[in-house]
Amino acid sequence: MQDHDRFSQADLQTLQQETFLRGLKYFEETDSTNTRALELLVSNPDIATPHLIVADTQLSGRGRGSNQWWSASGSLTFSVIINFSKIGWSTEQKPLLPLLTGLAILRTGQFVLPQEDFSVKWPNDVYLAGRKLAGILIEVSATSPNHAVVGIGLNVNNQFENAPEELRESGISLAERSEKSHSRVEILRTVLHQLENLSQSFANGGQPLQAWPEFCLLTSKQVTLQTGAKEVNGICHGIDDTGALLLETNQGQQRFLGGIVKSWD
Repeated sequence: MQDHDRFSQADLQTLQQETFLRGLKYFEETDSTNTRALELLVSNPDIATPHLIVADTQLSGRGRGSNQWWSASGSLTFSVIINFSKIGWSTEQKPLLPLLTGLAILRTGQFVLPQEDFSVKWPNDVYLAGRKLAGILIEVSATSPNHAVVGIGLNVNNQFENAPEELRESGISLAERSEKSHSRVEILRTVLHQLENLSQSFANGGQPLQAWPEFCLLTSKQVTLQTGAKEVNGICHGIDDTGALLLETNQGQQRFLGGIVKSWD
């Protein structure tokens, strides 16, 4: 990573002053920003939120289940600790957090590259030109159930020609698509602003997820969903108001609040 794209103290100060953050912690290098965030919650359950944990380099980023997140030089990896009661969300709204976070990243991408084709894949991925741009991992501490850690890996300036072979054709970065580098701190600032705007809209009775169907990658596709020990196949009809995935199966339309999308075509 070039030195000019590392986070400076001035960058970090500005982020806290100009966004909804109440605190932040920076690492030049760490294994996982989500791991650091969960540790912070254990040691300080009354931590001021939203609280950012950001790293110039993440060595062992986690995805859903046993998946790993490939973090290379130029990628943006960070976590935000939120307190649901502080942002005015009810218990019923908690499952919508990954969907709303996906929209925040999508809007950021549209701001940076307004002519490009961005989409969201239920429940926690963002795509650019049909390839994966960002992943989201939401984790809840057993000791602080009213908090959530929103982990985000966003491909900004990293190059997938250097990625593991199995990822080279499926991933993409903003820089690869635009053929120029981007400021990671400006991308992060925009994501934080979008998260704030969407979460406030939601808390105030708005329906920001109404935009989801327009960008749903899976709509009208044949989807294989792993839910628990079984797989379900069906045609995707988008999501409902609760964030559940809707599949038209041999047994009729079914809704799924959780699961892993194994394939789609």
